[in-house]
Amino acid sequence: MDMSSTRRTDEMPQGHGSGPLTDDLRRVLRTELLRDTCSAAAVARLFSMHRRTMSRHLRTEGLAFRQVANEVRFEIACELLENTDMAVNQIAAVLRYSELSAFTRAFRRWSGETPSAWRASHPRVRDVVKPRLQRLKMSE
Repeated sequence: MDMSSTRRTDEMPQGHGSGPLTDDLRRVLRTELLRDTCSAAAVARLFSMHRRTMSRHLRTEGLAFRQVANEVRFEIACELLENTDMAVNQIAAVLRYSELSAFTRAFRRWSGETPSAWRASHPRVRDVVKPRLQRLKMSE
């Protein structure tokens, strides 16, 4: 699912521009970041171009590879925090952070709060709906 159309206002803002390369890069990164640690050179090879060529194209859109990669990491982290019961250290491992503290620092830089605090302030839909359904059943 492409999260660029469902971004919330409290999330890390997207880069300056979004062109065809950036859109394709976001899609590739959503897969590659979960599969393996990915470098700009490795991703550029997937697009059949040199890393510097990809960087030049991104620069014309006002972006850098690391910036786009971090935005995608943040989107994935938010999805996992909001939609799963995975422990924060498991999410850090899925996103290939060497340690939980590195993930926590990055997430705080992106959102202004820790992953646990962010999860607490973003209740899942089923957690909100479930108690309401239980109250309805009890009143019958």
